[in-house]
Amino acid sequence: MDETIFIVTPGIFMRYVMEFPQVQQVAKADKTPAWRYMQKAFEKLKYHKRLEDGYSIWTCAVEGPKSTKKAHGYLFDDPTMLIPDIVYNNPYLKIITNKNKTI
Repeated sequence: MDETIFIVTPGIFMRYVMEFPQVQQVAKADKTPAWRYMQKAFEKLKYHKRLEDGYSIWTCAVEGPKSTKKAHGYLFDDPTMLIPDIVYNNPYLKIITNKNKTI
C-alpha cells in the first residue's frame, strides 16, 4: 500500500463493538447488527477512498511466503488523520483492481 492505511472489514467494526458494547443498544434501536451500524457510521464520515464505480470496499491481495489471500476493507484518503506520523508501506499488501489484477 503506497502512502495509505488499509482497514479490514467487517473485522475492524466487530472489534470496535467488542471494545464498546454500548453501541449495541443504539444499533438495536436501528434494527441493525452493531458492526454494520458502525460501518455505516464510518462511511458517512467520508474519510475513505472510493472505487471508480462508487463502491467503498477495496479488495487487496495479502502475499505471504507460501500463499496469497484476499482481504476486503477501506483505504483512507488521508492516512495522517489516524496516524499523524509516517505511514509505513506494507510490501505484502497489494490492491486488486476489478479485473483481479494487482496495482
